[in-house]
Amino acid sequence: MIDLVVRDARVLTQSTAMPHADAFAVRRGRIVAVGADVDVGALGDARTTRVSLGGATVVPGLIDAHSHIWKIGHLLTSMVDLRAVHSLAELGARLRTAAAHRPAGAWLLGRGYNEAALVEGRGPTRHDLDAAVPDRPVMLTRTCGHIVALNGPALARCGITRDTPPPSGGEIERTPDGEPTGVLRETAMGLALPHVPAPTAHDHREMIGAALRHQRALGITSTSDAGVAPALLDVYRGLEAERALPIHVNVMALRKVDGLGTVPLPAVSASDRLRIDTVKFLADGGLSGATAALSVPYRDSTSTGVLRFEDDELLALAREAHEAGFRIATHAIGDVAIEQVLRVYEALGAGPKRHRVEHLGLPSPAQLRRLAPLGVMAAPQTVFLHALGRNFRVALPDAMLRRTYPVREMIDAGLTVALSSDAPVVEDDSVFRGIQSAVDRCDDAGDPIAPEQAITAREALHAYTMGGALASGDDADRGSIEAGKWADFAVLSADPLSCATEALSAIRVDQTWVAGQLAYER
Repeated sequence: MIDLVVRDARVLTQSTAMPHADAFAVRRGRIVAVGADVDVGALGDARTTRVSLGGATVVPGLIDAHSHIWKIGHLLTSMVDLRAVHSLAELGARLRTAAAHRPAGAWLLGRGYNEAALVEGRGPTRHDLDAAVPDRPVMLTRTCGHIVALNGPALARCGITRDTPPPSGGEIERTPDGEPTGVLRETAMGLALPHVPAPTAHDHREMIGAALRHQRALGITSTSDAGVAPALLDVYRGLEAERALPIHVNVMALRKVDGLGTVPLPAVSASDRLRIDTVKFLADGGLSGATAALSVPYRDSTSTGVLRFEDDELLALAREAHEAGFRIATHAIGDVAIEQVLRVYEALGAGPKRHRVEHLGLPSPAQLRRLAPLGVMAAPQTVFLHALGRNFRVALPDAMLRRTYPVREMIDAGLTVALSSDAPVVEDDSVFRGIQSAVDRCDDAGDPIAPEQAITAREALHAYTMGGALASGDDADRGSIEAGKWADFAVLSADPLSCATEALSAIRVDQTWVAGQLAYER
């Protein structure tokens, strides 16, 4: 029996065999026929649900190949969202308001500040936070997730003093007289995180649910949680057992957790809604916070960023995962970190799964030529150009700025590219904002960054559909509207392949369907 027929649509299938269609039919959640309205529209019987879309554009369910689900959900539930603040005074006011609704002495957590968006041109220190909230511990995570700022009570709770040494791969920012400013970078965050009360399993369930509902409203039917500790893996497995995951999630298990150290490899599993067969490493820091590992100093600085691993340790942990049959996804943004990851992947050789480089922010042409024959896939974020372009201009020397997220060169070198948001790093995690940024490569002021690295809207849509499916190993089940695949699709307010570039980010998702069921309607 045919359960559903979708007709009178402009279907951008992402299939090379049939790029466009008018209709498709669904049985038991999977597509069974795709083609012309006159043929497919006639399938089924009186029991078949028929949806006529009046010529609306339909695309395969969109895929965010790299996001942080529980962190999106944390901002949607209990964490103070600082992504839209424009001054330290405004930041302090938000913290005071939030503190008034928390139990006395409880930690106050916030995320999303970006010094490039603050009128003071700098991020908060312990002194700013003490002035706002002096009577409880406060920890704020910078928008990149690689830097935190603590107030005085938080430093005291964590036992961080002028005598505390920084861990390998981390930095404790200090005043000229040696006192900690409250700012911790990279692995130094591990000095604080174990002292912050961890979310309960119930909290995590609420966060995951809120985040996945948010993404589903954006037309996203498959996503990735890029860096998950063991306790959260158990929550995901519980949700999957209860069939409580509203979309498909590819969970990347961390091998090394700040504050916990090295953790065991997880059990491999894959179902219709949950995949756990990828391990995640972080080779360096973030570009907008100037902690990515570069071969040259950042602009107006002597710093070249932070490399979080020694070669031997990264190779040993990666080899263990590689030989156990895991896909490896390594965060590497700066050219020095990319070189380290290349050395590791070249030493591993071929394996049962293709490995990934997350972000791949500043690769050289020579590095791209070495990555392609290894079958390595790239998960960059063109949306960063819009959201964080001002940071890149401030931090990067001109020669590096011209190499920032070179997606054109990645595709031309033969890499599979899966575009993504890295949300909640960016506030606007719409796929169509990411597609517009891939095409126009402009910052939020409209000024282009390396415009020669632009790709077409068609290539960007492919990178948000089939590219994402390939990157997670799900290309047999999703990524295109073809017979045999899950009937995951989105109905759009406009056609991204024919509208003006400047209108791409205004495209909205009218409906999201998952396995042939209407899951969201605007």
